[in-house]
Amino acid sequence: MADHTGYIPPYCRQVMAVLDGAGYESYVVGGAVRDIVMGKVPSDYDITTSSTPEETAAALEGAGIRYAPTGLKHGTVMAIIGDDTVEITTFRVDGEYSDMRRPDSVTFTRSIEDDVARRDFTMNAMYLGRDGQIIDRTGGMSDIRSRVIRAVGDPSKRFNEDALRIMRGLRFAAQTGFSIEESTLEAMKAHAHLLTRISGERIAVELNLLVTARYASQVIRNSVPILSVVIPELALCEGFDQRTVFHDKDVLEHILAVLDNIPCGSGGRDIDLALAALFHDIAKPECFYVGSDGRGHMKGHPGRSAVVADRVLRGLRYPNSLREEVVKLVRYHDYFIPAERYSVHRYMSNCGPDFVRRILILQDADIKAHSSHPSRRRGRLEGIGRIAAELTEEGAAFSTCELDISGKDLISMGMSGGPGLKVMLERLFDLYLKGEVANDHEALCALAASLISS
Repeated sequence: MADHTGYIPPYCRQVMAVLDGAGYESYVVGGAVRDIVMGKVPSDYDITTSSTPEETAAALEGAGIRYAPTGLKHGTVMAIIGDDTVEITTFRVDGEYSDMRRPDSVTFTRSIEDDVARRDFTMNAMYLGRDGQIIDRTGGMSDIRSRVIRAVGDPSKRFNEDALRIMRGLRFAAQTGFSIEESTLEAMKAHAHLLTRISGERIAVELNLLVTARYASQVIRNSVPILSVVIPELALCEGFDQRTVFHDKDVLEHILAVLDNIPCGSGGRDIDLALAALFHDIAKPECFYVGSDGRGHMKGHPGRSAVVADRVLRGLRYPNSLREEVVKLVRYHDYFIPAERYSVHRYMSNCGPDFVRRILILQDADIKAHSSHPSRRRGRLEGIGRIAAELTEEGAAFSTCELDISGKDLISMGMSGGPGLKVMLERLFDLYLKGEVANDHEALCALAASLISS
């Protein structure tokens, strides 16, 4: 069997040596072992052991290792070695999950089989010993080789215990590209209603990891009955014919194509763009009507979609700054300004250069997802992007605060304080945007003096 000792960092091996030396079993467990089997270097490690929390603490103390009793109720002690920390949790059997978050009680056990039985998915139920050998009681290694996500034991029981495992399973699928085993997926769908009992913040964490992952679109496509519990409008989008020459896909498939077109680097997609792609057309079904020409029309869908995005993200307790950015991207995704310097400069000044950069990415992804790329919009988008890049490279000013003239300068020219200063600065800024004056202190002061005296 393969020896994985080299994957275990020294501070973990030190802790495991102490516990093993005291006569207990100890293993690296969870995501770290999954990553190792998948050929990745883990970024985080956890240890599980047959020793009770008190026995763990005594063994660490006897070896001169600092520790903190971070979760004694659930059997967890944190070992502190230099700048490294690792949580050590006792083998346990979980009681009922009345809040679908943590078990109401836990029973410590010396049996690794009991501990295995409480894990969520087989890929997370493998144990790595200090000897470098992996203990795999549930077929996790085989499932990883087969690219399958499978619940441990009875999937209905797993999701009844903690419904967030449903979202975690979808997230793992989106990150790995693995398929979800049939009975596990059916149990996810059957218990999806339990997600309404999970806090918005916890769902948001998993949703973020899902939509930013490389295989997000295929997971969303296969789990609409689940995700529509969180975002009801998704169910309306599935199979909805747009009846327009610009779209050869239903609304859901168009949304997923746009999501696929959002750049996805090694760290995944930008979360604001991923969420904006997910919501940008989500209200099309409610805006749909057939015109006299027999074609489908969805006027006003950006504004309505923004309302849906705002409602869903508020319900999931998203940070205000992220929610507002996503809603703004959705609202403006179908808004195309003229590809001329003044309009682009004004747009960047009103919305901010970073927003314009992101909206152009979203609009480009949207255009590419049409059945035929509208040439006028495509050309305009390229022109806007080119001008925006030139303005950024030139170090252009995007607000009155960035002008090389201030209110103090205006007062020194004889203006009184108050609202008039703001009006004058905005006038100077507009003339600067129109190219009638450079962002130069001397030139701005000369123009201001002329305007004041006129």
